[in-house]
Amino acid sequence: MMSRIALISSLAIACASCVNGRNSEPVADVVPLYDIIGSFSALDDAAKSCALSDDSAEFAAFMSVVSGEPLDVSLVESWASSKAVEVFTPVVDSVFDGASVAGDLGHILAAAKDHGLELPRRRYAEVVYGRPESILFVDSVMLIALNHYLGSDFAGYTHLPLYMRMVKTPSMLPYDMAEAIVGTSYPYQPAAGSTVLSRLLYEGALAYAKEKLVRGADPALCLGYAPEQYKWLDHNEKDIWATMVAKGILFDTAESAASRMVDPAPTTPDIAPEAPGRLGRFVGYRMVKSYIDHNPGQADLPYLLSPEFYNNPAILQRVSYNP
Repeated sequence: MMSRIALISSLAIACASCVNGRNSEPVADVVPLYDIIGSFSALDDAAKSCALSDDSAEFAAFMSVVSGEPLDVSLVESWASSKAVEVFTPVVDSVFDGASVAGDLGHILAAAKDHGLELPRRRYAEVVYGRPESILFVDSVMLIALNHYLGSDFAGYTHLPLYMRMVKTPSMLPYDMAEAIVGTSYPYQPAAGSTVLSRLLYEGALAYAKEKLVRGADPALCLGYAPEQYKWLDHNEKDIWATMVAKGILFDTAESAASRMVDPAPTTPDIAPEAPGRLGRFVGYRMVKSYIDHNPGQADLPYLLSPEFYNNPAILQRVSYNP
């Protein structure tokens, strides 16, 4: 297990301002809270107090989630001996490099700034817990549950359906961090009578944001698909669009209709029995890409993520989507 001192030292090296004349990748300040808690019982009283003092906001946010109680040493000691810590901490250490999350997050935050996105000031912590949320916001702290990204074949995920297991991989973490950060800063704001089209455009803009913010982004991973699923969608794009138009799905105002298009699910049966789930995200992404191609001067991320874009009743014509 990498000690906190070793981790900080490695990040300091990674943050060196210039290597061979090139600026290095930005690195975010992420507290390895799971690591500190995993070693907590071995610390003396002074070191325990120091750890809680140094990262009090992160500790307080985490303990409020797992215990619902105010922060104190005894609560942390109790959690440090929990089954979740015992089971998940060694596996997380075997899967994740100590600096990888900080590097990916640093790139996302720097790219967001470059693209004009306004994000609230936050603190970040790596954790392990038994909750279903892989990323959770508590006040100004973003908790990143690394035990949700241990690989689709991890024994602890066998009770989950395939469509859920397939996104529980280390490669998905940067995309989920980017979506959580952008989605909470630019949430979907439907207008009265908003249509499925509006929701698809928002989801497409969110996927496009991930493409711009995640280092070396893969369009399939931006949408949460395996390569063969993305290939199926790409091959059947014309038929998918024709089906949506023929069934009048785009202008349906029922929230349930939009949910069937974009919520996690094994398939999208409204389109075809074999269609991958969340198919509406793929269509929205392709529509946003088409809009960008036809309106290059009006395609910055803040605008694409705004109600002025996805709630515009005339937007379909401007998108010029014709697969």
